[in-house]
Amino acid sequence: MATLLLAGCADFLQQQSAPTPAAQAGPRTAPDDSDLWNLAPASSDVLAEVDLAALRASPWSHSLTESGLSGQREEGRRLFGYDIFGESERLLAVMTEAGGVPRTLTIVRGTFDPARVGAAFIAATPGATEGRWRDSPLWEGQGANGGQAVALVTPRTLVQGEASQVRGAIDAAWGIVPDARTVPLGTLRRSLDADHQGPAVFIALNVTDGMRARAAGFVELPPGLAICAARVDLGDDLNLDIVGVMDNAQNAAAAMIAGNLAVRQYAQNPMVRMLGLGPILQAVVLSVEGTRLHGHLRIPAERREGLADKLLAILQMVAAARQ
Repeated sequence: MATLLLAGCADFLQQQSAPTPAAQAGPRTAPDDSDLWNLAPASSDVLAEVDLAALRASPWSHSLTESGLSGQREEGRRLFGYDIFGESERLLAVMTEAGGVPRTLTIVRGTFDPARVGAAFIAATPGATEGRWRDSPLWEGQGANGGQAVALVTPRTLVQGEASQVRGAIDAAWGIVPDARTVPLGTLRRSLDADHQGPAVFIALNVTDGMRARAAGFVELPPGLAICAARVDLGDDLNLDIVGVMDNAQNAAAAMIAGNLAVRQYAQNPMVRMLGLGPILQAVVLSVEGTRLHGHLRIPAERREGLADKLLAILQMVAAARQ
């Protein structure tokens, strides 16, 4: 699956200089959390957005959100002061590789009790202090870059990560610094209509040198791959769409051939066959249009029940092993 996602995605840097409707307009009079991408820094290299309300409502994923994954929901309440599955509507996980050091930021929209959030953070972070940043409650630990921190940018939007990243997210919400909508990842998101017709899951990423190094030995990233994205829609059927553009048509054609071959190979993988996905992957075809790659995967509703049960069992085993 990872090869399928990565081999068929990227948006070329031609769009970097083009003006976009989401261009930064300057400081705002209040933080704007209407779009969680407003809070993600322009330097973001990976953005994974999840519609948690859609996952709870969909028969494809309802059992997963209700399962608790071997008690991790209760552990989450204790560590973070809220239940990510039950009390949150949307999540945006952000990773930035500036300076060659990956840094993560989690942005969540939901229902939060500030006292509970603060108490959970202080209990888990020795030496933590409470303060404010641009009128937002902020709890901060000690260490490099101020250590870890959590803040309620607005009563419904929480940000957690390194203190410098958390403050940067608040600054972006106020329009003081550019956000991720203003860069090519934001352009790619709009090209997939993922900013308005929000899918259940949307992932966009820059393919950095660090990412290539970490992928070596696991998956071969196509030469010329710059950025990539995928969206998952959960209706009666499950639909996965991938899109991207390589740096030239020759690399795009080569990536299409390699991707189609990888899909056929994955279709023979024992785990894939156990999940009943072999015939589905066999039907996947990546196509190319100039420098742009396209791919589509559809899992029909009649395969839902058996597949969901198997995936849930695997995830529960992984969660139990981590504990």
